[in-house]
Amino acid sequence: MALEFRLFNDISRAFSPELPRDLGTMDQHLDFILPKIIPYGEDLREEHFWLDKRWKETRDDEGFHEAILHIFSSGGEYLLSLDGNLVKGTWRRLGTENSLIIEVAGRSELFDLRFMNGDFIVLTKHGDQARKGQRKYFCLVHERSSKGHRGQDLDWRNIMEKLFNVWRDNSLGLWAWIFFIGVIGMIIYLSVN
Repeated sequence: MALEFRLFNDISRAFSPELPRDLGTMDQHLDFILPKIIPYGEDLREEHFWLDKRWKETRDDEGFHEAILHIFSSGGEYLLSLDGNLVKGTWRRLGTENSLIIEVAGRSELFDLRFMNGDFIVLTKHGDQARKGQRKYFCLVHERSSKGHRGQDLDWRNIMEKLFNVWRDNSLGLWAWIFFIGVIGMIIYLSVN
């Protein structure tokens, strides 16, 4: 079954466009990718996608070498691990909105959900953070998805490629298969006649 699914993805990716190489920063990558993948996302009410998991923070800063994990526990406890040193806080959803309030060390911040699935959470801090020179997006990757095939940590560009694959794997898969089956059918038809 896994081989068939991988074959399906390989065929659909062959007909899918590549992620442009000239996007620049991680914010620019996310500006390009998010509109394409939002239809395939979940919302914060679907807690099994994001609670009690280890979410690794991803940044494109060259000087960023810390391992930052965010853990949202089902009881409202929030754990921030900076290279294994824990800071405790709390989190809560803001009403029925797709927004989180995270409180750590006496400081409260409001984040709006932009995209979430089982492997990615992309948030924005409320307000125009880019105008203030801050990061526009707060990108979290499920820790197991932040690793390559050999267990090495992926850099932010490879993580953006994985995020782009959410769109590639979902958008053109059916059409690629219809095209592929049509070509095979045409070959069989022409070889018989």
